Amino acid sequence: MCRHFGYFKIYFIIALGFFLAKKNILTVTTCRDISDTVVTAMLPCLIFENIVGNLKSSDIKNIGIIFFTGTILFTIGAMTALVTYFVTKSPRRWLGGLLSVGLFPNISDLPIAYLQTFEQGGIFPAAEGSKGVAYVCIFLMTQVLYQFSLGLYRLIEWDFKEELQKRDLENNTSDEFEKASPVSSGNTSDHDHMGNTLTVPKIHYPEEAVANDDESIASDSAMPMKRQESTTTTNDETAQHRAFLQARGLDKITSNGSSIQSPPASASHRRAGSMSAFSISSDTNSLRLTPSRTAELRKLKSQDITDVINEYSEFEALKNHEMQRCITGTSEVGIEPVTSPDIAPSTFKEKAWKYLKQMGKNLLTPGSVSLVVSIAIAMSPPLKALFVPARVHIPPAPDGQPPLSFIMDLASYIGAACVPLGLTLLGATISRLQVKKMPPGFWKTAAMMTASRLIIIPIIGVGITTGFYKAGWYGDDKLLRFVSVLEFGLPNATALVYFTAFYTDPTSDDHLQMDCLAICLIWQYAILYITLPFLVTFTLKVSLGF
Repeated sequence: MCRHFGYFKIYFIIALGFFLAKKNILTVTTCRDISDTVVTAMLPCLIFENIVGNLKSSDIKNIGIIFFTGTILFTIGAMTALVTYFVTKSPRRWLGGLLSVGLFPNISDLPIAYLQTFEQGGIFPAAEGSKGVAYVCIFLMTQVLYQFSLGLYRLIEWDFKEELQKRDLENNTSDEFEKASPVSSGNTSDHDHMGNTLTVPKIHYPEEAVANDDESIASDSAMPMKRQESTTTTNDETAQHRAFLQARGLDKITSNGSSIQSPPASASHRRAGSMSAFSISSDTNSLRLTPSRTAELRKLKSQDITDVINEYSEFEALKNHEMQRCITGTSEVGIEPVTSPDIAPSTFKEKAWKYLKQMGKNLLTPGSVSLVVSIAIAMSPPLKALFVPARVHIPPAPDGQPPLSFIMDLASYIGAACVPLGLTLLGATISRLQVKKMPPGFWKTAAMMTASRLIIIPIIGVGITTGFYKAGWYGDDKLLRFVSVLEFGLPNATALVYFTAFYTDPTSDDHLQMDCLAICLIWQYAILYITLPFLVTFTLKVSLGF
């Protein structure tokens, strides 16, 4: 009974994250900060502790098998997504997102949670469970290699090319008009020195925008020049103020001679999605925005996908070419300002060099560095003996432990929080999924992708791993076989929500890409509690003979 109860704690943590997000305890901003903390600090510690402590030089073959298995998994997923696109006639504007749904499963949190549950339930010994977590970490880094280092995250960008090109055309038309005007002709000297100095981008205020993204972008990019704030009330400010009040359901509050006082952009990064964290205080002469208490925020309406888009979107910066289109493993997606004119590489050599530079940047993320260092230590017995007991004798520390065992203790202590926080954030993300408009006939795409992701691909995975076992690839390592099968039965990664929000225009009412993704995720996670336990039970009882 205890073994079966272990499943429920996983879903309980997910449900807890769902509840906390609905109560605005886990706000979008809070979730982003926690996510960055997990990716930057906790995940590298989890990788280091499990790989160094559980892998050895003879496991180098298993690393190759995992990489090959992961490649097959992603290839099959992409093929099923492509077949779904043609069979169900999916929207063309979501082709890149559909391929991403096929490519990238939730490859880390759920498998690690299951392995740790089995470790405590006695199905696997404690040492075997930790070794399984190390295998999952290698699967995760395989996905990171394809998604970030090789640039497959750009599949999502394809869906927004028309919107970005449309804005580029509008900007070019505006620039030509300004060049033809007498005012702009007097400022040609400024453009001549654009390569040497950093210029402040032109600011546009959409009438229906909740908040202006350009302020935070200018602050985050450390612009040496700051926008001069207006000290008088103008018609544009009044229109923007009314649009803000209308977006927050406060349009009934009016005041003559009103003024808005916002927190400086340098005080926070991309807090547009958390504008509900401000309250309105008014008197007879002014209407002013002041930071609200957390308790007041929790009394407001639960944040939804619109707040996620406002928090993560860099559409304004991308359309104005103010930042490079790069994404890393953290939520700091694309936060790299352009300090010089973006000259497109003309030759193949220049393109290849630019691509390799971007790949190198992604390989320097904390998770990638931790993986490389961990594998290097695990494969070298003299180095490994510094951290954990090994075959090579090294004089111990005064406490009788390896000299650097305290690093392992620290990594274990920090890394232990990674999975519970990851599952909590998973529940919070699911709680904010929202479908505003379903494209006609899209239910067929969602149904086919859900069946492919959670039924067809797991069946294929069982067949592939059985073939590897009969070919002698796994040897007597049942754990590697179990982890490989488990990776084939996972739903999509909710990180795709944030990548899609990165390219989404927050001022537009048409969020087709986000709606399509939300439908697929809702369908998959709605039946996950049935498909994944069934796959795990079948693998343990039939394939492995437990």
